[in-house]
Amino acid sequence: MLETVMLPRRKAVLAAALGAMAFATPALARERKAGAAAEVDALQALLDSHDRAFSAHDIKGVLALFAPRATILGTGPGEIWSGPAEIKDAYEHFFSDFDAGKQQVEVLWHDGHVLGRMAWLMSVTKVTMTKGTATSEVGINVSVVFERSAGSWLIRAMHFSNLTGCPPPAGN
Repeated sequence: MLETVMLPRRKAVLAAALGAMAFATPALARERKAGAAAEVDALQALLDSHDRAFSAHDIKGVLALFAPRATILGTGPGEIWSGPAEIKDAYEHFFSDFDAGKQQVEVLWHDGHVLGRMAWLMSVTKVTMTKGTATSEVGINVSVVFERSAGSWLIRAMHFSNLTGCPPPAGN
């Protein structure tokens, strides 16, 4: 396992990404055909549960939504967390980067699909988070893979990314 190196900005970015997931699917559920709507609704319910637990800093609630062998992958080197113990440790750090309930998410694009026992969702978001009197805004790309186990959807893999440290292309 790679050693986890958590830079404050990276922690804030992942915290925003995880909080953003629940906001990525409302329109997606409306876009799907009637037959697939129930499946996408199940994913929406899971993401809503994740968001409530994440925003409340409820580690037990968050961990209940991950498959036992789930993995979270961040943007930079060392940002990989696998299994309940590592994911718990990562979330406990993420919680320190924002005040409970102090997140606003604007979904700029999203897509997803259910494929039998597996499903995926992706989104591009703008997330605003507040810690005390400090507010930060970041752009986040999030990809989530779900698996159905014993009739319930669980998060199997999650990846987040953001562009940092690079100036915009010339002319923009």
